[in-house]
Amino acid sequence: MKSKYTLFTPGPIDVPEEVLQKTSCPLLYHRENAFGELYNSVTENLKKVLFAQNCEIFFFTSSGTGAMEAACCNLLSRKDKPIVAISGKFGERWLELCTAYGIDPIVIKAEYGRSITPDQIEEALDRARTSTVILTTLTETSTGALNDIKQFGEISKKHDAYLVVDGVAGLAADYCNQDEWHIDALIGASQKALMAPPGIAFISLSKRALKRMDDSDLPKYYFNIKTYEKFRSRNQTPFTPAITILCGLNKGLNMILEKGLEENFRKHKEIAEYVRKRIAGIGFELMADKPSNALTVMKMPPGKNSTEIIKEIKEKHSILFADGQANLRGTIIRIGHMGNYSIEKLCGALDVLEAVAGKEMR
Repeated sequence: MKSKYTLFTPGPIDVPEEVLQKTSCPLLYHRENAFGELYNSVTENLKKVLFAQNCEIFFFTSSGTGAMEAACCNLLSRKDKPIVAISGKFGERWLELCTAYGIDPIVIKAEYGRSITPDQIEEALDRARTSTVILTTLTETSTGALNDIKQFGEISKKHDAYLVVDGVAGLAADYCNQDEWHIDALIGASQKALMAPPGIAFISLSKRALKRMDDSDLPKYYFNIKTYEKFRSRNQTPFTPAITILCGLNKGLNMILEKGLEENFRKHKEIAEYVRKRIAGIGFELMADKPSNALTVMKMPPGKNSTEIIKEIKEKHSILFADGQANLRGTIIRIGHMGNYSIEKLCGALDVLEAVAGKEMR
């Protein structure tokens, strides 16, 4: 079925045709060697994109939230006092997961649109006094704000803390070096800058994170990484994976690596700067003070409604931008430009946005 609109949302993204073709490949049996070869290829390619040569990667058939839950239930225990850094809806998700497992964390917050500061991380670790776990985000999809994960990693190492990063929206759009930045758990998903359809989430774990799992006393079954470890040695998953999505993900990763990682990040930065220049030209204010290269979030002026603007653009021009979430609905427009986008492609969409939103400004 042909899509009724082109996606300019911050995930799922508009998937390249080459990737979609790979998801239509003949189905493999997940217990045969051919699947093992696919699994190993995806793993090795992903290690390059994440700069995670010293880590082990595990895949789940789930959304990115599944991998976030896996991080919680495998790395935390009932007695733990983790630090949850909240700068948007996905930071709040870390808190919701802790609550679901009966854990009472130390919470630090930034105003929506602002990034968590390294000083906040340092102060929270001083309050914790003992080695603990930090749960944070790379790119906050709800606001477009980018956190300084490199600094967080240096502070975590100094305090012997464990750094857990939701990188779902930012990975492959915002530079993130897991090995050098001392990230113990890095979480991602297929449907963002990795250019595949939704269905696969993953967690990349450092050796010290794998060792910490031995002490976890939280309940787990589907997301029990100890089980995944046993199957990983055979390049398999314990449960039936989303095989065709893995095929597409492998193609997306190959496309990124063929382009070159340096060029990939340069392109995302160039596109992000172009979009922000255009948004400023329309007269709108950006939401994030330190914006990600994965998406741009623009605020609505008083009395204007983003929901109505987005609906008009979708119905009249077959272009879909994303609204705000929860209490931000109607107040912002989120423009995704990670992965399969170019300045030329965005130019037409932004021309439409300028015509419609500009009309709203007058």
